Amino acid sequence: MKKTLLASTALIGAALLTAPAHAGTVGSGDNLAVRLSGFMWFQVNVIDEDISAGNGRGFDFDIPETELHINASNTADNGIKYGVSIEMEVNTDASNNGDEVWAFLSGDFGRVEMGDQDDATNRMLVGAFQAHQGICGPFGGLGCLAPVFQSGGGEPFTIARTDWQVATSSDATKVTYFSPRFSGFQVGASFTPDSGGNGASFGETDNDGDYEKMMGLGLNYTGKFDDFGISASVLYETATDEDTINGGETFEDLEFIYVGAKVDFAGFTVGANYRDNGDTGLSKSATAAGADHGHYWAVAAGYKMGPWGVSAWYSYGERDPLGSGSSSFATEEMVRYGLGGRYAIAPGWQLRADLSFLEWENRGGTPSSTSNPDQDSTAFILTNMINF
Repeated sequence: MKKTLLASTALIGAALLTAPAHAGTVGSGDNLAVRLSGFMWFQVNVIDEDISAGNGRGFDFDIPETELHINASNTADNGIKYGVSIEMEVNTDASNNGDEVWAFLSGDFGRVEMGDQDDATNRMLVGAFQAHQGICGPFGGLGCLAPVFQSGGGEPFTIARTDWQVATSSDATKVTYFSPRFSGFQVGASFTPDSGGNGASFGETDNDGDYEKMMGLGLNYTGKFDDFGISASVLYETATDEDTINGGETFEDLEFIYVGAKVDFAGFTVGANYRDNGDTGLSKSATAAGADHGHYWAVAAGYKMGPWGVSAWYSYGERDPLGSGSSSFATEEMVRYGLGGRYAIAPGWQLRADLSFLEWENRGGTPSSTSNPDQDSTAFILTNMINF
């Protein structure tokens, strides 16, 4: 299978939401004004894992992500704003320079985006990760699971991380619509023909193991009551699975449902989210035997005062990828929890720290044994973040 299951830029968007904006106008032509911005992260992690998979040194330096963003926009005589956004991967090990490229139109009708960009469900997400003051937490992804806990191998994202996206469209080429916000409510929708198609992917077929006809739908709410801020979202994503395995056995289609909410008061934030993974990606023979892709939930509480922030969080996920018909049946469970901190040193410069724990039982849906031991991990992660 070559489905694109993880979005490389989802966590980046979450981190930049709270970073100071200091993008500068670098030039104005006859058509659109152009602005540059970007970021660079340097990370130190100290790791202790039962299963290190060749990473037994116990510490490492990483640059999880470095990007340059180019944004060009203008406003037409009829009041419609239009433009183009380009996000470029400029890390030294990046194999593709282009990350996201899309055009947009916005006005009283809402906003339409066309191109390679995260879908509506990614960007309407509300949940526990927004209370976390580190960079890891229930979100997972580049700032946490990628450089740290994947040395054990094979962590299923459906029970390990919240992510901005409910499912899998990532940066595949799509059309997205966001409505204007009415009384705090907004709806969004994205349509992606093929999760393997981006850029000039003329040779992309619809029988090569991706998801096709992907539809992401979202409803969120943001409001304020006295001194309380309240946000919530309900998200749904579905798609047809192109995959087949030997003998022509097909896999279940994609279907995810997500709900999340957070409350802000006097510097405190409390957030929670829940996702049902349905039977997404399981073989039909496994679901006939009772397999289920399970569910995931997370909670977090954080506090910010001036440049400082601290938080605590907990997440739990379980699934049954084999079904009771299998002789090696066992429910797979993953618990992750930790503490986070943040300090804004100067405009565009902040430090984030995470102490994270992972407990992974019955990996792959098979009982714990000497040949398939459980995984326990502990990591301290310090990330230096420069945003310009």
